[in-house]
Amino acid sequence: MVEVKTFVKKTEILDYNFQNVAFKLEVNEHIFPPSKHGSLLVENIQINPEENVIDIGTGSGIIAIFSAKNGAKVFATDTDKYAVETTKRNAQLNNVNIECYQGNFFAGLNKKFDVIVANLPQEIVPEDYKKAIGKQLSLSLDGGKDGNNILLEFLNIAKNYMHKKTRLYVVVYSVSDYKTTFKKIIQNYNAKLIAFDIRPTKEFVESNEDLFLKLNNEGKVYLFKKDNKWMAEIYFFELSLKEEK
Repeated sequence: MVEVKTFVKKTEILDYNFQNVAFKLEVNEHIFPPSKHGSLLVENIQINPEENVIDIGTGSGIIAIFSAKNGAKVFATDTDKYAVETTKRNAQLNNVNIECYQGNFFAGLNKKFDVIVANLPQEIVPEDYKKAIGKQLSLSLDGGKDGNNILLEFLNIAKNYMHKKTRLYVVVYSVSDYKTTFKKIIQNYNAKLIAFDIRPTKEFVESNEDLFLKLNNEGKVYLFKKDNKWMAEIYFFELSLKEEK
């Protein structure tokens, strides 16, 4: 039997406090709850009052809510209708305004933003786990064959929504083809490493050790054991446009 720990089993209201900004979030069984990636983002992100911010892959809305609490004008997008509905409810719960849209990446919005935050699916998810959690929840985790396919696609188009002072925040996770992601970032953007962390992997890594050991040995992912737990690296970058020559 496949063990599933990542998702909650019923609706809960949880308290959060990041950078001295307190808020509440509804999480439920239909969405991917706030993750290690999302927490690292909110712990280190810079959001200023009146900035136009877009939270791509909003999930529960944790980044969108935090940004709105800091006085920004916030847009949030997600391909999942349940995530969009949950973010709308969380905006009401926290008495903030967020424009929510269902769709891929920028969901048809045609403008440039001061801040773009993309916390996108970025893992290689084994088939047995995807079958256990179902197609809808799988889409909130699965970054494609190499784990970074969705992020690479996003990095190809993000420049179209940036001006010369835009800050683009992304997380790179080593349970993916992270080296290729690094190359894409360096080739296309000015990059500043804002934060780095090492945290336990999700439960499907341990139950699929042979697969991930193979990927590790091939150099496609980077994992290691600490205190008998599989660990991975998380890199948080602030990107900006390169000057045209």
